[in-house]
Amino acid sequence: MKQRYYAFFILVILIVVSGCTSVGSEMQTAPTLKSYPTSTNKPPTITPTLSPIPRPSRTPDSTLTPLPTIEPEKVGETLKELLQEPIGCVSPCFLGIVPSQTTFSEAENIISSLGLKLEHSNTTGDKKIYETVYEFDSGLSINPLFTSKNSIIENITIYIIPEKQKSGIPREWLAYSPEMMINRFGIPSYVGFALDWGPRSFFAMAIYFDDVDLIVEYSGYDIIPRQKGPSRICPLTDQFEDVRVWFGKNPINPPGGFVSLEQATSLTMENFSDLIIGNPANACLVVNGDAFP
Repeated sequence: MKQRYYAFFILVILIVVSGCTSVGSEMQTAPTLKSYPTSTNKPPTITPTLSPIPRPSRTPDSTLTPLPTIEPEKVGETLKELLQEPIGCVSPCFLGIVPSQTTFSEAENIISSLGLKLEHSNTTGDKKIYETVYEFDSGLSINPLFTSKNSIIENITIYIIPEKQKSGIPREWLAYSPEMMINRFGIPSYVGFALDWGPRSFFAMAIYFDDVDLIVEYSGYDIIPRQKGPSRICPLTDQFEDVRVWFGKNPINPPGGFVSLEQATSLTMENFSDLIIGNPANACLVVNGDAFP
């Protein structure tokens, strides 16, 4: 009980510092990435899981008070809880860090409070990319990258290597699972698939939520048969080897080259959404191999 209270306390601190619940703050406008056919379905209004908390006024150069650092033995436990239950931000966020709203200093402060360090990994034009990584004993690892421009976090990319999935045991990255994404953000604007049959079969599924500038991709080997043909996919139980999430406008290296849900299956976007958030035992679909080159 004490540990869960501590983790919840840290969640509240992260939300206050990042200002992820500031509904009235203006977002930067930029062209929306459109490299695929878009559905006209409109997702329902998102309801945050936590009550909005006013954000403190600050500028990118404001001096921040460092957050208390979590004890090393509790970092893994805290991160696991954050990967299970998403923070109640109005806009999609990671650890309370919101693209186009959170300053780099605030993001660095949050990451430091977890006993981690942001390392500069690349520079693209006037953008700098920083990253950190954490590996769990279970085999799960998480590697978030933050793109900073003019001292503001412009977008975030998260690379997740899932643990070995065990029957009856919830995935440790549940907050970014297909059912959680659709439950939180509604009917996707686009779903696409990429399949390759040799020499080792490969499968990828991308889900786009244009209204909130969010993309998530799930991929892995040996999920489909090695011989080209109809492939039965069960996104809630199949063992993915890589999960990637893009937050914010103009993401760095977004996924592409997919065949749309409507071309590859007999499902509509509404059918797909109902399937994913319904009975997990029935959440499977058949992808037509003839739809792929």
